[in-house]
Amino acid sequence: MSRNSVIAGQAGFSFAGFLFGQASRFGFNLLVARVLDADALGTYALAVAVIQISEVLAIAGLDSALLRFVSSNSSDPHRQKAVIGSALKTSLFFSLLVAMFLLLLSGYITSMLHGSHLLQLTLCCYAAAVPFNVATMLYGHAIQGFKKLQPKIIATQVVSPLLLLLLTLLFRYTAGQNAALFFPFALSAAMAFFWIRPYLSKITGVLPLDIVHAAPDRVMMLYALPFMVVSLLSMMTHWLDVVMLGMLTDTATVGLYHPAARTAGLIRAVLLAFAGIAAPMIAALHTGSDNVEIGRIYKMVTRWILGLVVPPVILFLLLPEPVLGVFGTRFTAGSNALLLLTAASFMQVCFGLSSTVLAMTGYARLSLYNALGALGLQVILNLLLIPRMGINGAALATLLVFFLLSVVRLSEIFLLLTIHPFGKALWKPLAAGFFAGALLAGARPWLLGLPVFAGFIVGALLAACSYTALMLLLKLEQEEREIIVKFIPFINKETK
Repeated sequence: MSRNSVIAGQAGFSFAGFLFGQASRFGFNLLVARVLDADALGTYALAVAVIQISEVLAIAGLDSALLRFVSSNSSDPHRQKAVIGSALKTSLFFSLLVAMFLLLLSGYITSMLHGSHLLQLTLCCYAAAVPFNVATMLYGHAIQGFKKLQPKIIATQVVSPLLLLLLTLLFRYTAGQNAALFFPFALSAAMAFFWIRPYLSKITGVLPLDIVHAAPDRVMMLYALPFMVVSLLSMMTHWLDVVMLGMLTDTATVGLYHPAARTAGLIRAVLLAFAGIAAPMIAALHTGSDNVEIGRIYKMVTRWILGLVVPPVILFLLLPEPVLGVFGTRFTAGSNALLLLTAASFMQVCFGLSSTVLAMTGYARLSLYNALGALGLQVILNLLLIPRMGINGAALATLLVFFLLSVVRLSEIFLLLTIHPFGKALWKPLAAGFFAGALLAGARPWLLGLPVFAGFIVGALLAACSYTALMLLLKLEQEEREIIVKFIPFINKETK
């Protein structure tokens, strides 16, 4: 099977999984916003920010290390097992240590974020999820090293978020509001781990005793630690707007901001879907010094990503009020923040694959400097803009950071590897997006006159259908036609 087919097939499944996961999380935030209140939503956002930043410390860069070392040792199964066992054993120790520190420091963290006793209790409950989330993520990456992406996607993007949504509904209507906020997060994490656990031995051959008896792998840890710092800085950059809003305002303000941030974040699912399967391929190609093929994949995947994200970007930019109105009328105050955050997510998605290329071609130190610079800049911009502009200041800071980071990474990749993501065929999704956006802009006054849910649904359909029709009119590239014929059976039969 060609690389095009592998990337498209795996990324298609990955994208469907990420889309389902994002929809479930979107539904969870919608549920909290409508059934609880903005303060509870802000409490949840701050707690998840702290937990996800802490989980990066527990993972310790071993996710990136597993992808590289499992792929590069494909001809040595014994070495692959040793690498996986060492990574999982090390991460178990780190995750238990991190969970313990979260429990001990929960009071201090709550005070720093201007939270109430509710936030402290939430942090303590969510700390129990850390070992399960870390294990699930590394089990998934170990399996992904064998170019099997499905188990990780199902566990992290289907099982966990769906259970979070369902358990929240169950606890809310059987045990009350606080129970719905405290318990589903850790329970869904534990269930997702037990779902993925059997796939590790089935696909990789690694048994529980292999993990118990695994020896420390110094070479892998030396490779992983710079990526831990990079991932930590990236995760802090991702959550910094939420955390600094908590530090400089209150949980209710965070609650008003979070729907805009979560909605704009839906766009990133496309990048994560494609980057996940492209990463081990790029690592393997770099081992063979095949920069030409890396460049081809880079252009192709960037074009596919851009082609998929244009419709939601158009919808969020032109109809922010109906989009946020589904959370409740009070959340439409974040419409301007949604505009800025959508532009930031678009920038990140279109050029974010450059970060994967740098990571998989051995430029760990450079990735570290990029992430460190982005974090420092975002701290400064948030300190300057949040007191003056509130949630719009946090969103503007995010946009400026991603714009500058994209420029820097693109320049580095061109200078170091002599590749870039800009292919001739990029004009097609851009042109189709421009005309679809013009159509939606013309219909905006009428759509705003409809009920909130109706305006949102009709606007989404109009953006998606007009864009798709224009893309078909402009004609797909040969690579896209080959993939469609291969993966849609009835078309494949008709062409025989």
